[in-house]
Amino acid sequence: MSRQWRLAGQFLLWRQENRRVNWSALLSAVGVAIGAAVLILSLSVLNGFQTEVEVSLKRFEGAGILHPVDPQADPAAARETLADAGISSSPWAERKLVLQTDAEYRLVSARIVTDRDSLMGRLGESLLTLRPYPGRGRRVLIGSLLANKLALFPGDVVRLISPLDVSLGNPRPPQLEVTVRSIFELGVLDFDDAYIFIDFETARGLIPGLETMSGLALQEEVGAGELAALLPQGHWELTTWRSEHAELISAMELEKIGSMVVLFLIVLVAAFSATSTMVMAVMEKYRQIGILRSLGASRKFVVGLFLRQGLIIGALGIGLGAGAGTGLTLLQMATGIVPGPGGVYLDGLPMLLLWRDVALVVLGTLAITMLSAWYPARYAAAIEPGVAVNYQK
Repeated sequence: MSRQWRLAGQFLLWRQENRRVNWSALLSAVGVAIGAAVLILSLSVLNGFQTEVEVSLKRFEGAGILHPVDPQADPAAARETLADAGISSSPWAERKLVLQTDAEYRLVSARIVTDRDSLMGRLGESLLTLRPYPGRGRRVLIGSLLANKLALFPGDVVRLISPLDVSLGNPRPPQLEVTVRSIFELGVLDFDDAYIFIDFETARGLIPGLETMSGLALQEEVGAGELAALLPQGHWELTTWRSEHAELISAMELEKIGSMVVLFLIVLVAAFSATSTMVMAVMEKYRQIGILRSLGASRKFVVGLFLRQGLIIGALGIGLGAGAGTGLTLLQMATGIVPGPGGVYLDGLPMLLLWRDVALVVLGTLAITMLSAWYPARYAAAIEPGVAVNYQK
């Protein structure tokens, strides 16, 4: 076995004339290495961004929301039932409001929560102001892009208007002045550009009958089956960050798959180069192959010889590429030396190394290089001993 490997290496890496190094074979291995490294780095970047988005979704949406889907749904009774089962919940609502500054109006989505301090703890690093504005009274949290467009800072006073609560008896919509307590940045355009957070105490002065239209925010993740056994069937619907943003998550998964397919083309181009290199090796070693065949080497032996050449190119390329890609990814994860785009990711370009991706790149690259060796191997095995021994270049 060792002789066959040594012979395969000599046929591939050394040219016949003056025993010069076959640089074409080495360049093919370098091409495979570049493809493998780029694949691992690209997948790590996509994993990093996807993880950042999912963390932002979890912070924004919380553990889950129970929405009433039946007029008979009773939030108070549901809270008591959940509390008896050890599941914490609190009122939750979302409404469209108009945010007015001295200069302009802006339609926003208001998330209405019970415990504002708990919300700020959940947002954590997403709060841009390390010390939220400590002023008393009615206060709101506002997205960073929205605050930037309206030139708002913690401590500024704005007016909230509820246009949906106009009636014949009161044609003027309810209005309320509030203070910007803090600014959050989740790195998701839909959130940072359109959302504010207010508490129920503040919202009650703006939205009549708020409790009758609210849902329940769950403090812990609970399965739909467990909730179905506790609450009246058909009264409530559970949404989580994953179900609420299923299209976004699917789009990120498809983007990752598409990027992987496109980037594997780099490995495929390097494999074509390896095929050409091995075909040239067959032509240069034509007589030697004929001599091997005349000495009793079988076609299977010759096929195995050139398949080993493909394995050598693949192993060299994968070793260099996977090592470089993995090393650079781990370095970025540890140091954040490469800055993130637009200053959103303060700890540097987000990257996450998943070992299943590394395994997929290694196996996929190895399969492509082995397939690239199949044609030269069949070509070499088809050489007739008598014709090859008398072959003259």
